[in-house]
Amino acid sequence: MSKWDGSDEPMKKVLYILNDCMRKFSYERVAGLMQSLNKLDEPADLYVIRSDAYSGFAAEHNLGEYNIYRLPDYNDYDGILLDINNVFNSAEGTFDAAGVQYVFDAAAAAGKPTISMANRLRGFHYAGIDNYASMTSVIRHLHRGLGLTDFWFANGPADNYENQERVRALRDYCMANSLFCGEERFFSESFIVECGIHAFAYFMEKNHGTLPQAVICANDHIALGIIHAAEEKGYSVPRDFLVTGFDNTDLAATLSPTLTSVDQQRWNMGKACIDTLNRLWRGEQIPSFITTPTKLVLRESTREAGVGASSAEQKDPGNYVGGSASVTDFSYKLRIMQYKLPGCRSIEEICEALIECISVLNCEGVDMVLDRRLFNPELSIGFKEQIGQMRNVSDSMPVEGYPDSLELFFSWRAGQTPEFPRRPVGGRLVHLEPEGSDAGGKNYLFSPLHFMEHTVGYLCLHNCLDLMRIKGVSPVVSTLTMALRNYFTRQDLAYVNHVLSGISMKDGLTGLYNRLGYHEYAYDLFHQTNASGGRLAILFIDMDHLKELNDRYGHAAGDLAIRGIASAILHSVPANAVPVRYGGDEFLILLPVRESAEADSVLKDICRTLPAESRILGIPTEVSFSAGYVLTEPESNKQLDKYVQEADVLMYKRKKEKKAQR
Repeated sequence: MSKWDGSDEPMKKVLYILNDCMRKFSYERVAGLMQSLNKLDEPADLYVIRSDAYSGFAAEHNLGEYNIYRLPDYNDYDGILLDINNVFNSAEGTFDAAGVQYVFDAAAAAGKPTISMANRLRGFHYAGIDNYASMTSVIRHLHRGLGLTDFWFANGPADNYENQERVRALRDYCMANSLFCGEERFFSESFIVECGIHAFAYFMEKNHGTLPQAVICANDHIALGIIHAAEEKGYSVPRDFLVTGFDNTDLAATLSPTLTSVDQQRWNMGKACIDTLNRLWRGEQIPSFITTPTKLVLRESTREAGVGASSAEQKDPGNYVGGSASVTDFSYKLRIMQYKLPGCRSIEEICEALIECISVLNCEGVDMVLDRRLFNPELSIGFKEQIGQMRNVSDSMPVEGYPDSLELFFSWRAGQTPEFPRRPVGGRLVHLEPEGSDAGGKNYLFSPLHFMEHTVGYLCLHNCLDLMRIKGVSPVVSTLTMALRNYFTRQDLAYVNHVLSGISMKDGLTGLYNRLGYHEYAYDLFHQTNASGGRLAILFIDMDHLKELNDRYGHAAGDLAIRGIASAILHSVPANAVPVRYGGDEFLILLPVRESAEADSVLKDICRTLPAESRILGIPTEVSFSAGYVLTEPESNKQLDKYVQEADVLMYKRKKEKKAQR
């Protein structure tokens, strides 16, 4: 069982801020980090704060993802790792996306040893590849090794640190070796496949359809776009020109042709980060710029197939890779989960489907934290009955930060029964060390749960490296989020329909039931009472002197008088009664009773309450009414309408008596 008390533990805590976006190398970095953490003299746990944002996604989605970075208290950790390069604007020295600048500020304010794994940030150490040297090795091999001199350069975002270093290396090498590098040879856009497609069209236009000897790309996805666009025009790689990528993702080894690329050896990057942290913890003075080795892997796209090893061919030094059977099982379970979730009738059923899916990949635990307001439509939906305005559930949820209304809704550990504690946890990340364990070596991955930009909670997965390895976190979290949104939307719609149904059966002036409500509720109450052997008092009330009041003060005053009587009725009848505005100034009350004294008591309460209600509404004269009632007999065959007629007759008899007494 996990503790949710946030108490201090002897093991060190390392915070890893990660923008994942289904990157395969996220797993390799985390696995490298864990392997090195497990070799430390002191126990240490890794807390991965993961977002799945990208420049090509909707801005509202990215806001919801980046908000997870506000969940932890950065002061709680002994070291901080930043891996969020693709949203950093080097030219401005700030992060472009809302919520990410917060990471830089929070890490700086915490004053803990902080290492950037993807870009050089002022005041922090850098541990990662030397992008400049790595890209230089690519063009040097093509130029000196293969004798090429004519290149196109397809690059990523112009404000991206890694891309800037790679472009700088290409320009410097060309200048130093008298290779042509005019602007028509460079294209910068993004790191996605479409960049390669757009780059090829740009190059063909600027260079009048003349192909180069090679296209050097800033990453593997851009290279895929180049190859695809060339094939669309009837060209072939490597027959007509060569192509290189960068990053050596799975894509590079599976493309046709296979892609020459730079392997970042990300296991070494994770090890370098932990080694740097450990040296900083020991108080050593170390360089601020620490680089890890890369390797140029040569394949078919440069007519050099089989030279070097791909990441997929490297041995997994952390021994975290599961067998192919577990991957197949997960894919099958994920499909089952996706088909099952739309039919789930409760959050509990959704959580059970989640366990079935991820348990096949050695995930040791799951915790789901949700905003408790989701479970109360009256809080999450504001409905103004008089004007019919409704506020959507997500509108009340935060866009920035996590609210104090969060609670631990669901908790599961491998081999144990799932629990639904509904325990308040507040608006900060709560540490999850197992009770009685200070061995360290655990990793916890936190992913945001949000409906576009509106935060509704977060999910914590325990020791889920196998899930990361097969890029399973994103589909699991997105499927879960969609299921939660669908479920709560159905709950909210049911609530709204209930409210609207009540409004349609209510009189707009008085709030009492109208004739539609009378037929819906009064007949049910009558039949249920008869069936149980009980009795009802049928009270018929008619306002006195309405015509005279309208003639003297106007119809607005008459409406106020009707509202006054209705308000007095509502304040006087019990919850199990059915009060109805039966006509213009006629009212009907169905009241469960045992004896007539109860009906007399209600009428006295109405008479006692009416003057105060009249004063509140500002009615310019005294308001009174006449009333009559009858009691039903369960053994009688008499119908409700007959009892109403009898009560009406008694009411008019009482009204005549009052007139005669004047």
